[in-house]
Amino acid sequence: MKPALIAVLCALCCSSAMAGPTVYRCGPDRNVYSQLPCTDGEAVDARDGRTAQQRAEADAAARKQADIGSKMEQDRLAREASARPSSAMNLAPVAHAASAPKARPAKGKSTKARSAKGNKAADDEVRIIVPAAKDKPAK
Repeated sequence: MKPALIAVLCALCCSSAMAGPTVYRCGPDRNVYSQLPCTDGEAVDARDGRTAQQRAEADAAARKQADIGSKMEQDRLAREASARPSSAMNLAPVAHAASAPKARPAKGKSTKARSAKGNKAADDEVRIIVPAAKDKPAK
């Protein structure tokens, strides 16, 4: 009698362990899940409904995706290591811009003559002169 009672108790323990914990769906919108019973809650079947074959296939697919992700990461790291930095990152002046020809003053007017006449413009001062508008004939 005792061996039969022990077998029945073991079967009950194993079946309750396979069923998993009881989960309750609570809240006014039924969006809250809890392992503790609530006043307006209802018990939800939280067992995994997949077969052993489906679980094995899902695990194999997850491992395959992880392997592909690792390979892609290794490829990216290798590309980044072999890439040389862009020249746009260099803030040094460009050689061809410095060799551009300098503007010359108009014929007959020199900068020395202008400064001698009393123009008190400093070297770092910029003067902008806007020519007067010419009268255009009405259309």
